[in-house]
Amino acid sequence: MDLSVIARTGGPVLIWRGPDFDRLDLTGPVVSNWVNKGVGLFSDYDLGPDFTLFAPLPEGLHWRELVAVLSVLLAGGRVVIAHEAPDEDFMALVPFGHEDDDQVADADEVFVFNPPALALSTPVDADFIDVNSAIRAYPDVTARRLGASGILEVDDQVIDWTSSESTDAARPQGLLASNSTPLPGEWPRFLQHLLGGGEVLLTSRFDDARITDLAAGLGVVHGTLGTWTK
Repeated sequence: MDLSVIARTGGPVLIWRGPDFDRLDLTGPVVSNWVNKGVGLFSDYDLGPDFTLFAPLPEGLHWRELVAVLSVLLAGGRVVIAHEAPDEDFMALVPFGHEDDDQVADADEVFVFNPPALALSTPVDADFIDVNSAIRAYPDVTARRLGASGILEVDDQVIDWTSSESTDAARPQGLLASNSTPLPGEWPRFLQHLLGGGEVLLTSRFDDARITDLAAGLGVVHGTLGTWTK
């Protein structure tokens, strides 16, 4: 599992809808480019088996957080998605406004991103890393060999994110709609669907009626992820 399929997949595959009608549609090659840029950024901080990125996701999974997760996992690092920081040394990734949260106080470095789709920078001081500005300095390709070698932990569970019950090598069909953050057991399907060139709708804090209407307008919904009200 790597970027070889998604990098050749035309049309939007990662569809993000934020608050106040903020929106972004990313094609497969563009997602691949952002992941490669993330690999470049984190490589400057020793990305590898001893690198841990802690992502508390205080506002639900954002497309920039998803790109960072893929960058670390495909380059052999470790990603921890949880409410509490890991005991080991770690880097942290948070949206702007959460850089001073107690959860990330012990991080070696805190990467901060500005959530609006068109934000080119993050207004943080020199104690933090402005992801929006920093990541754009890295190339769209990487010399590193990427693959499914990283470790993913979600809510204290080690996720076998490369496992799949499907033997079909064809591009995944339909749209996966994720409201907020996928649940621990949903991450394998989520990541494999996206890396396989399938379409993903990523939203946060939408009510069920709005996300259902939105998803239906984008295509045939083949599954829902995250916490939906009943």
